[in-house]
Amino acid sequence: MPSLSYKSGFVDAVENISFTPDGKGFYARDNSGRSIKYSDLNTAKEVIQSKEKIVAMDVSHDGNKIAGVTDDGNLYVWDTKNNYEMSTYKMPTTRLTGLSFSPDGLLIIVGNEGGRLWITRGGVVTKELTGHTSAIEEIKYNHEGKFMATASKDKTIRMWNMSKLSQPPTLLSEHDWVWGMAFSPDDEQIMAGIHSVQETTVGKVDYTIHSFPTKIKTMANLLCGFVKRNMNAEEWETYAGELKYEKTCENYPANNNK
Repeated sequence: MPSLSYKSGFVDAVENISFTPDGKGFYARDNSGRSIKYSDLNTAKEVIQSKEKIVAMDVSHDGNKIAGVTDDGNLYVWDTKNNYEMSTYKMPTTRLTGLSFSPDGLLIIVGNEGGRLWITRGGVVTKELTGHTSAIEEIKYNHEGKFMATASKDKTIRMWNMSKLSQPPTLLSEHDWVWGMAFSPDDEQIMAGIHSVQETTVGKVDYTIHSFPTKIKTMANLLCGFVKRNMNAEEWETYAGELKYEKTCENYPANNNK
C-alpha cells in the first residue's frame, strides 16, 4: 500500500491524527503545533495556521468542528463547514495540555499542566473536575458517552461517570506512566499503553498494554477467577454498606449467614 510522507506536505512531527466521519480523509497537527493539515489520503494541504503552538487537538464526531488548545491558555474552535472560521475562548489558566469533544459535540473537556479539568459548553466553563495533580496527558470518552477517562503525568487513570460528576472518579491505575489509551469497541475495557516506572529486572522497565474493566459485571467476572468464596455478611456490611446482599460470584454459594 502506498504511504504518505514528508514529500506529501507534512512538516516535522505529525500528531493527533483524526479521521473524518466518511473515512475519506484525516486531520493532523504538524510543524511543531503551528499547523493543522487535511489529507485526502493522497495529498495534504494546510487548513489552519497558528501563531501559537497548538499542543493538542480533537475533531468532533460529526467532523464539523476542530478544537485546539495552547500553552497560552486559549481554546480555539474552527468551523470546518465555514472555511475554518475560528472562535477563541480563554481558559482559567495557561499551559493547557489536552482536550476532547464529547460524542454529541456539545461539550469540550480541557485539561491543563496542573491536572485541572474543565467542562466547557460554547467556550464557557460549566464545571471543574479535580483529583489529578499533574499534567493531563489524554482525555477519552467511551462510545456511549456515559463515561470519560483521563490520564495524567501523576501516573493515574481516572474514570468519570458523566451523569454523577459529584461523586469521586474511579481510580484505575496509580503507579505507571500512561502513554496512550482507548476504550474497547464494546466499552467493556480501557486499553492503556504503559511505561512502568518500576524496574522489573536490573536496568529494565516494562512497556506493556494493560486492560482495565470498566463495568461492574465485567470486573466481577474477572475477580471471581481469583477468589475462593463470596463475601460473608459481615464483610458485605463493611464494604457494601446498605446495599442488599448479592451473590456476586455465581460459581460459589451465598455466604450471608450470620
